[in-house]
Formats: sequence, structure tokens, C-alpha cells
Amino acid sequence: WLRAHPLAPLENEVMLVQSNGIAQWLRMALAADPEQGGCGIAAALEVQLPARFLWDAYRSVLGRAAVPETSPLDKQPLTWRLMRLLPALLAQPGFEPLQRFLADDHDCRKRYQLAERLADLFDQYQVYRADWLNDWAAGHDRIALARQGHRQLEPQECWQPALWRAVLDDVGAERLSDSRAGIHPRFVEHLLAAGQRPAGLPRRVVVFGISSLPAQTLEALAVIGRFSQVLLAVLNPCQYHWGDIVADQDLLRHQYRRQQRRPGVPLQLDDALLHQHAHPLLAAWGVDYDLEKVVV
Repeated sequence: WLRAHPLAPLENEVMLVQSNGIAQWLRMALAADPEQGGCGIAAALEVQLPARFLWDAYRSVLGRAAVPETSPLDKQPLTWRLMRLLPALLAQPGFEPLQRFLADDHDCRKRYQLAERLADLFDQYQVYRADWLNDWAAGHDRIALARQGHRQLEPQECWQPALWRAVLDDVGAERLSDSRAGIHPRFVEHLLAAGQRPAGLPRRVVVFGISSLPAQTLEALAVIGRFSQVLLAVLNPCQYHWGDIVADQDLLRHQYRRQQRRPGVPLQLDDALLHQHAHPLLAAWGVDYDLEKVVV
């Protein structure tokens, strides 16, 4: 497709991958001999991770003055913020699990490791479970479930919402609009109201080999797709979502059953219904890793 529809000479191809290893492999594959499926040369490529691409898109569309180069709630600055906040929080009620973990931490090594791990966790929450963070910021110690409703956190789990509220208080309300959660809605609203492609958006974006994307990224790609060509190169180009296939252990929790070849099942199935009668392996492969199970 890239050979048949090249961009202008000074335009870069923007490709999104899920790891730096895939980025290196993709460059080598594109530079392979044309007889082996390559292009013979790989140049003017911007191979990025989705999070970095989105932040650059925010700055390009909304303006560099409106969006800082980095968010105060990104992993690296948040790590050092947590390093500073943790000692004062340990004496407060609810932080007993962290207090026990950081006992005998004379050289602050354990505190740094914990701060780095928590910063990574909060960074993932901002992308995948922003609804949890919104509830915690509003004072609700609960998590929204994937199916429906909420689950109240156990007493030994409530330190996470309390820690997030402490982080927000330290960042300050004036800087919360610089976070991903604050900038993303403005970005979507701006592109939905735009009448033409903003100058900073690439004319084509290739999403290569990524098995799953958070809803925030999909929403951004959808609004970018109003003005730019978005190509999805996925391992299984299927119009149906494998996650909708009901696995055996979930049969009793659904209002419908994944029918196998049982009495009453027609011998010839409509093509539009085949995805509901698929092999249980497909149901297992379609399951995303659930953050509800890893709230510490």
C-alpha cells in the first residue's frame, strides 16, 4: 500500500507499534529487497508508541502553548513526586500496607522502587481506567466494573485512592488540565468541530501489529480519521470482536449461551452469526487483561 500510494517527498510515514522491538523489525522488513516483500529502502519513517504519538498530536492540534511538552502526571515526574510525598503520608490512617513495606528502608531504595511502580500504575490508570481516577478524585473509594456497577474497595485497598487524591492536591488544580485526562476531551472536541485537517496532523497513520488499544487511543484515532487516512494492520483482520465470544466459564453469567452443535442448532449457520458459535480458544484469545484483578 505504501509503495502504491506514496506521500509527498518531504512527508514522513507515521507508524504506531506496541514495542521498540517491533519498531526495529518493521524498519528492517520495509528495507528488505522488493522481491522479498520490502521496499528496498526505509527512510522518512516515524515509528512511535501510541502514547507518545497521542501527546505529540495533542500539542500539534491544540498548540504548544496550550499543551506542555510533558504532563505533570507522566511516569517520570510522578515517580519523583511520589518519592517526596510518601514519607509524610505513611503516618496517616489507611497507609499501613505501605508503611509495612517501607520498614527498615534506610537507603530509600525500597521507597524509590515503590514510587516507580506506583507511577507506572497510575500512568496506566490514566490511559485504561480514567473512570476509576475520576471516582477517586471525587472521594469515592470504589472501582467501576467492566460489566456493570461498582465494587467498593476493601479497607486494605483504600490507600490507592487516598494516594491519588494526595497527588492531585500536590499538583494543584491549575495544572490538572495539563494531564492526559484533561487534554484528551479538548483534543476530541477540537477535531470534531474542525472543518479541515490541522496542519500538525499527518496525512496517514499506520497502526501496525498492535493486539489491543485502550478506548482513549481508539477515540483519538477515530477523530483523526476524519482528516487523515488511518490504516490498521492487525494480525487477525476480522470484523467481529473475539472478546464477545462467550467462554465456557462465563456461560452462566451471560443472558445467552454460546451454542455448540447441540440438538436444535441448525446445520447451516448464517455468516453473521458464526462469531457466536466459535471455538472456545477464540474466546480465550479475545480476553483482555483485566485491571480490575490487579488493583493492589
